[in-house]
Amino acid sequence: MNKRVKKIETTDTEEVKQQGRMRNAERDKKMKDALGLYIRGYTLQSISEMETIKVGVKTLTDWKKRHNWDDEKQLHNISPNEIKAMIRSNIASIKSGKQMPYKPDDISKLASAWDKMDDIKKKAVYSMESFDALIDWFTDITAKSSGKKREDNLLLLKKIRTLQENYIETLI
Repeated sequence: MNKRVKKIETTDTEEVKQQGRMRNAERDKKMKDALGLYIRGYTLQSISEMETIKVGVKTLTDWKKRHNWDDEKQLHNISPNEIKAMIRSNIASIKSGKQMPYKPDDISKLASAWDKMDDIKKKAVYSMESFDALIDWFTDITAKSSGKKREDNLLLLKKIRTLQENYIETLI
């Protein structure tokens, strides 16, 4: 029996196709960076084109499914401000005589869990949020730049990210 092999076209660049298998440490770093970008709202296509990632869309899709990136994205986007917004939403519902969108007990548990975190962990969370905002801002600038400026920005971004990770480790 003669089987036909169908070639599937992807949007990967020739450079990405020629890279081959990467080392575990390199893969883990790229996966972590790609997840961070995905959480911040970048598409898999735009992530694959980032100089620091250089991984095909197919691989990113596989990582997304295998490691539940959508769940991670949802969890990372919860902040103390959202807990406050939930409380405000319930108060507005009470004032207008509508049914509360959130159970008061659930909000109480979330607020209590936040309050029980010691000050060092809170400082780490706030620092991470601030640093992430800075990294997001600078990542956007880097994505819009080109040529030598882009290369310089990428190097600076890598240095800032390393400093951020080292600082956060001292807080935890």
